[in-house]
Amino acid sequence: MTTPYVSMGLVLLGIGLVTVFGLITLLSNKLKGRTRELEQLKAQILEWNRRLEEKVVEKTKLSEVSLSQLETTYLETVTALIQAMYAKDPYLLTHSHNVANYAKAIAAELDLSTERMQRLSHGCELHDVGKIAIPDSILLKAGPLTQEEYEIVKQHPVWGARILGPLTFMKDISEMVHQEHERWDGTGYPLGLKGEQIILEARIISVADALDAMTSHRSYRKSVPLEEAVEELWRYAGTQFDARVVEACLRALKSGKLVIAHSEETHHVADKSSSAA
Repeated sequence: MTTPYVSMGLVLLGIGLVTVFGLITLLSNKLKGRTRELEQLKAQILEWNRRLEEKVVEKTKLSEVSLSQLETTYLETVTALIQAMYAKDPYLLTHSHNVANYAKAIAAELDLSTERMQRLSHGCELHDVGKIAIPDSILLKAGPLTQEEYEIVKQHPVWGARILGPLTFMKDISEMVHQEHERWDGTGYPLGLKGEQIILEARIISVADALDAMTSHRSYRKSVPLEEAVEELWRYAGTQFDARVVEACLRALKSGKLVIAHSEETHHVADKSSSAA
């Protein structure tokens, strides 16, 4: 990873080298016959370059320390945001945890790197962070939402992206939060992105989020059996969901890598849906 310090140092080094060779060429023409002076000049220039390289190394070490501090700040920031979100709606604690587990199992089927899976996990934990900005009268409402209330709830990806936006080191996670309600066919929100315009992590979160929502019991809605949830994912594969992500989800269910927190039907349903595919 190229840090600002390293980049600046390399630029200075490049400028220095160009200047060095320019000076040598110019002075070589003017100082013919003055070998001693020219050699002294070359030695001075080489020493200048050596000192410049030492400064670049020193700045690189300082940037590595800064990166470590940044990572610590990042983890502290994530923890604080998650705690604030859970305090507002305790249900989100279990939901976000389930979504993270499901998403990691799906990501493993898609061969995402360990680093991307870790970032994806943080994205899952924060995917509903924008709900902090939703009034409690709407967020905690026991019954169905009105159309006007639903339109307000639909703003939570925007609010989530705004909350995370100033944290430049969380840009990828901010994109996950912003895009997880986009649909493969372009009819989602808030941006109306389509297909692979939607980052893969957001497409994974979308499937994991829907799976947990369908198999979880809420005060205003009963959970559905896992078999029905799987059929629903298949029904909307290629329209609401990326079909490749749905297939990965069902492979994870079949292998036992993805275990539904609310059901004992995992293997039975996965085998059935896999054979139907």
